[in-house]
Amino acid sequence: MKNVFHLLLTVFMLISSLEIHAQTTVQVPIKVTDENNSPLKGASVRTQSYGIKTKENGESTLQLLPGKYTLSISYVGYATKLIDITVQSQMSMQVVRLIPGETRTQDITVFGASRRQQKITEAPAAVSVVTSNELARATSHGQVAKTIEGIQGVDVVQSGMNDFNVNMRGFNNSINRRVLVLLDGRDPSTPLLNLVEWNSFQTNMGDIASIEVVRGPGSALYGSNAYNGVINITSSAPKDIQGTRVSLTGGQFNTFRGDIRHAGGFGSLYYKLNAGYSTQSQSWVNSRDTTKGGVLEYPGLARDVTGNRAGVGNITSIDSLINANRNATNMFGSARFDYELNTDERLTAELGFSRYGGEYFVNQTGRILINDVEKPFVRLAYNTSSLNIQAHWNRRNTITPQIVMNAAASSAERSDVYVIDAQWNGTFMNDAMKLIIGASHEYQAVNTSLLGALPLLNPDGLHNNFSGVYAQAELDIMPSLRFVGAARIDRSTFFDTQFSPKAALVFSPIQDHTFRLTLNRSFLRPSYADLYRYSPAGAPVNLAAIDTLISSRNGIAPLGLSRTTPQWNLGNPNIQVETAMSYEFGYKGIINKDFFVTVDAYLNRRTNFISVPLGGLAPDVYSPVRYANQQANDELKAELDKINRLFYDRLARMPQTGLPALIITPKNIGVINEYGLEFGLNYYIMNGLIFQANYAYLDFTVEENALQTQKIVPNTSPHRVNMGLQYEKNGFEVGAQVRGVKGFTWVAGLFEGYVPEYWLVNLNLGYTISPTIKVGATIFNALDRRHYQIFGGTILQRMGTMNLTVNI
Repeated sequence: MKNVFHLLLTVFMLISSLEIHAQTTVQVPIKVTDENNSPLKGASVRTQSYGIKTKENGESTLQLLPGKYTLSISYVGYATKLIDITVQSQMSMQVVRLIPGETRTQDITVFGASRRQQKITEAPAAVSVVTSNELARATSHGQVAKTIEGIQGVDVVQSGMNDFNVNMRGFNNSINRRVLVLLDGRDPSTPLLNLVEWNSFQTNMGDIASIEVVRGPGSALYGSNAYNGVINITSSAPKDIQGTRVSLTGGQFNTFRGDIRHAGGFGSLYYKLNAGYSTQSQSWVNSRDTTKGGVLEYPGLARDVTGNRAGVGNITSIDSLINANRNATNMFGSARFDYELNTDERLTAELGFSRYGGEYFVNQTGRILINDVEKPFVRLAYNTSSLNIQAHWNRRNTITPQIVMNAAASSAERSDVYVIDAQWNGTFMNDAMKLIIGASHEYQAVNTSLLGALPLLNPDGLHNNFSGVYAQAELDIMPSLRFVGAARIDRSTFFDTQFSPKAALVFSPIQDHTFRLTLNRSFLRPSYADLYRYSPAGAPVNLAAIDTLISSRNGIAPLGLSRTTPQWNLGNPNIQVETAMSYEFGYKGIINKDFFVTVDAYLNRRTNFISVPLGGLAPDVYSPVRYANQQANDELKAELDKINRLFYDRLARMPQTGLPALIITPKNIGVINEYGLEFGLNYYIMNGLIFQANYAYLDFTVEENALQTQKIVPNTSPHRVNMGLQYEKNGFEVGAQVRGVKGFTWVAGLFEGYVPEYWLVNLNLGYTISPTIKVGATIFNALDRRHYQIFGGTILQRMGTMNLTVNI
């Protein structure tokens, strides 16, 4: 890896020495006032890649190259305003008057849909944005995943205090990896399982500047993990948030969260320091060891077991284990430095670290305790309006072994990810054609043979490379019709080369009304565990008596079933990538300035569907254990059904030892047609009062299923509804949201059951005491409807928090 760092260092030294200042910048004076012409200090004025803050008199000066720009002017409590300017040799004062009120949808710009900045109404994808006001309110609870659960088509399910699965549209899983999450261009997921640990971010809600959610396939621009969508999270640039910010949060279940951020600058160098700590009591988590007083919260759950765990020791009491790991904690720190070479050229260096633990995650075989994990990162970036280059390193390191609750097993991980990504964009034909060209390379090193824990992979110590090149062209065929074409080629040592094309037509017959037709191909790569997992799937089972009885009764040789027949969750080395062809129709429209409506309909044809681990899926890899006599096999099935009706299919031989075991493994098994409809409405009833509602419908058909005993279900509700009212006036805000989810079947690994319908009411309240002090409160599940959102997850209860934020 020394060579990698030397290469990155050389690249950035070359970039920093480039002389690309041939053109002379022009000073563009600007003044921002309120509706009474009083100056607004600290208003944000931004182009696509550069921003400033106004001074005490509401004035500031932009340094821009000649050309056309769209300026976004925003200030807390005022509606964001977009203005178009043409920078020439001499510019007069640009006076912008802001009107109190909310940021309206037509004023929002997005980046993630096309990897360039554009108005949300022009984006060639189903995209939603968390507004700045919504981000400010979310500070009162600090949960990124909870912040986006009300967006249409987004399926957020919670299984513990901080354990969330975030998916879009259908086919969720206990560990969902079908959505790419980017935090300042970094994928924070662990490469072992592609799991996003939402409580391990090296930042906090108060430092997040924007969250964009792109629903639908994104492989043509982002590669394999953007199978169902992309969540693009951007933190605040130091220049935009100079000063000190302190935030304190407290609430139920001994919740405490404290964050502090300081940003400043010296000449062209700007810096940001960020640190925080949080803790919550996991009062919802209880023992499921039914042999020692534990309780299964609902039927169908896997029970916890005591016993020796490699690298951990003998666990004699699940209650004692949970009590010793009752609090979920996270502490983080980061430092970022931005050096502005000129107004449109910036170098960024950032490093961060988080250490978190006390989390109970649901996986395909039960629950796992993540008790102590550290996650450092380093990021370097070079940005201009036309060229963006970024390199970063992420690590996930378990300080102590992770404890499997329903089997005498443990696991550990040390994974390193190195990425370099470059993208260029330009315009041609008098802005009628926009072109993006990019390339990326990623190196992953994954090791689970650590800390004396049971290795999760066999073979272990894996190293893989992932490379991709992509391009996108947008062409204005005529003023009201635009064509968007994109394609990406991904090559890897982990999967076969993939080609992901995209084509879209965007039609705007009249202003603020856009229709879209889109065709995408996307792919989902297998996880390391899909191919190489080697982990217990439950406690050993005594099958010796059954073997003895059947073999003696039929006069045939026994199978060798023992008193401790093991249960294993094993990988399948024959797994291939899952692919999807997606067809979408979309409409975005603004009606009478007060109505914003979105409609998105889609059909996804998924092939080579990667199943959850089940028995009997790969007889070519794990040979079934059977008697020579069919009568004896019928008797064996009848006896095993008395214990568990799935055991007969699972009974196979371990390739390493040749001994019988109860084995589950995944497989590519089917062709599925998934279709759905998403509808969203924003209605601005009056200044400061907004009504929002959305609805998502999903259904599917199984066109081909190689194994009929494998149930294929989307693991999500066919009907999801969100609606809410939010009022903001003179620093006061209050809101209520209702979330409804129709019941649905859940099948994932050892879990198979039903998630009942639930309706929840969430409340929020806030007051801006002064320009520098704000208080807020949030209550999730205000009516305390006890429910679970994922089969295998914890029973969820009401959760209330309050927050105080001070800006100095």
